[in-house]
Amino acid sequence: MIVVAEKPSVARAIMRVVRPDAEVIALSGHLLELDFHEKYSNWRSIDPAELFHAETRWIIRDKKAYNSLLKALRASGDPIIFATDNDHEGELIAYEAMLAAKKVLSKPNYMRMRFNTVAEKELRKAWSSLESDLNWGWVEKALFRHKFDLIIGAAYTRLLTLTARKNGFAVKLVSYGSCQTPTLWFVYARDMEIRNFKPEIYYVIWAVLDDRGTKVKVSTVPIRDRNEAEKLYRIAKDAKNALVKEYTLKVEEEQKPLPTDTDTMLQELTKILAVSGNRIMASAEDLYAEGFISYPRTETNMWIRVNHQEILEMLSGTPLSKFIVPQELNAVDGRKNDGAHPPIHPIKPYLAGDLKGKIWEYIARRYLANVMGQNAVFERWKLSVELDGVPMETSSKYFIHEGFYEVFPYFRPKDLLWIPELKKGQTLPVLEVQIDEKKTKPPPHLTESELLRLMEKNGIGTDATRHIFPSLIVERGYAFKKRKSFVITSHGEALINLLKSVDERLVTPETRRFVERMMVEVEARRISLEEALSKSLKVYEALYTELSEHVQKAWPKPA
Repeated sequence: MIVVAEKPSVARAIMRVVRPDAEVIALSGHLLELDFHEKYSNWRSIDPAELFHAETRWIIRDKKAYNSLLKALRASGDPIIFATDNDHEGELIAYEAMLAAKKVLSKPNYMRMRFNTVAEKELRKAWSSLESDLNWGWVEKALFRHKFDLIIGAAYTRLLTLTARKNGFAVKLVSYGSCQTPTLWFVYARDMEIRNFKPEIYYVIWAVLDDRGTKVKVSTVPIRDRNEAEKLYRIAKDAKNALVKEYTLKVEEEQKPLPTDTDTMLQELTKILAVSGNRIMASAEDLYAEGFISYPRTETNMWIRVNHQEILEMLSGTPLSKFIVPQELNAVDGRKNDGAHPPIHPIKPYLAGDLKGKIWEYIARRYLANVMGQNAVFERWKLSVELDGVPMETSSKYFIHEGFYEVFPYFRPKDLLWIPELKKGQTLPVLEVQIDEKKTKPPPHLTESELLRLMEKNGIGTDATRHIFPSLIVERGYAFKKRKSFVITSHGEALINLLKSVDERLVTPETRRFVERMMVEVEARRISLEEALSKSLKVYEALYTELSEHVQKAWPKPA
C-alpha cells in the first residue's frame, strides 16, 4: 500500500496521526504537466495558429517525485491511497499520480482520502471512510483549464512575440493569458479614467455651530456657480444663529461577517496587511499544511462539517478567550456551498507575530465575530439648518452597541459623532462661517483588494487562482505597484491598446467569463470536456484570426 500526499507537511501529519502500514510519498504539487508534442517547440517554423488543433501530451514536471513514486510502486504495489488536497487541482494531481502508476501497474487499484484539515480527528475519520473513486467532474474541470490555458496562452503569446520582433522590438516575450489580460484591462480602464478625468471647480460654504458645547460642522451642497456661491456666503457669514429645520434619528444594524471564503479573505487581508494576495495565499497554505487552519481554498460561506464546540475550546486557550461566552453560540450562514470544503476557520493556536500569525489572527477573529458576535447597532442622525435662509446640513452616526467590532476591529468605522438631540425651530449659535473652492477628484488607482473584487464579480479565474494574476501582471512588466495601488506601464498600455484596436473581446472579461461557464458545465458533467474545449477554443480561434490579420499594421512602431 502507498499513500500519496500533495505536500510534505501533510504527509508528515498522516504518518503521525494515522500511522498507516504503508509508504507515504510526498509530492510538491503537480507531478506532470501538459505540453505540445516536440515538433511544435520551434516557434519560427510553426505557425502559432496550428496550436489550436495540436495534440497535447503529458510530460514529467517533478522528476524526483515521479521517480520516487515509481520506485515505491515497484516495491509495494497497490492499492494507492490518494491524499491530495480536496479540490479540483488536488483531484488532477491524484489523476497525474494514477497515470504515473500505470507505468508500473497496468490497472492500479486506488482509493481517495478526503479531508479539509490535518487535525487528528479529521484525518482519522478520513482514513476510516476512504472513497472508491476520484471525482471525475473535478478532474475534467481542472484538465479543461490546463488544456485551454496552455493552447490560448501559447498561440497568442507566440503570435504577439514574433510580430513584435518583426516590427523592430527587442522583446523576450509578449505574454497573453485569457485571465491575465482581463486583469490588466481592469487596471488599464481605471488608469484611463484617471488620465482622462477633467476636474471641475465647485464651492462649499460651511459653518461651525455650538450645540450645547459640542461643535457641529454643517455645509451646503456643492455649488457650481461662483457668483451664486459668493452671494450665499455674504448672507450666511453675518448670521448669528442657525435655525434647525429638521433633525432625524434612525437606528441601523450592520450584519456581522459571514463565514470566511477565499475571495473574502484575500480581498480583506490585502487591504489590512498591504501585501499581495500571492503572499497571503502562500502563507495560508502553510498554515493549513501545518495544521493551524482549515483548507484555505473554498467558495463556501455556510457552516458545513464543522464542530464549533471543539474550535471554541481550542480558542479558549488563546488571548481571544475573552470574546468567548459559553452558551452564546450564534453562528450565521451565507448562501454559497462549493460542496467540497467548509469555510476557513482556525484549527489550533498560532501565536507568533509574523505574517502567518497575522493571517491566523484575522481568521480566528472573523470566526468569533460570526459564531459569537452580535450585529453592530448604530443610531444615525441628520441635521438640516438654515443660516438666514442659506440651507446647510450634516449627518453622522454613533454606536449603540459595537457588537462584532469588539472582536473584529479591522474595519471599525471612525470619526463617529454624537450630538444632543435637537428639535425643529431650535437655534444654535454660529461660531464660524467660511467658503472653500474645491475641485472634483478622479477615482483612485485600483488597490489589490478592489482588483480582486472586480475579478470575482466578472468571473475571472476562481477562488483558487485569482490571487495569482495581480502579481503576474507586475512580474511581466505590464503594471507596477505604487504603494497599495496598481498603475499600468507603457508596455501594458501598448499591449491593451493593440488588442482592443482589433477587438475589445480580446481584453474585456466577457470572453473569459464564457469559458468559466463552460468549466462549470464540465464539472457538473452536463457537457463533455472535449465539447466544452472545442466551443471555447472556437471563440478564441476566431479572435486569433482577426488579431493575426490586423496585428502587423496595428502594432505601434518603436520610437
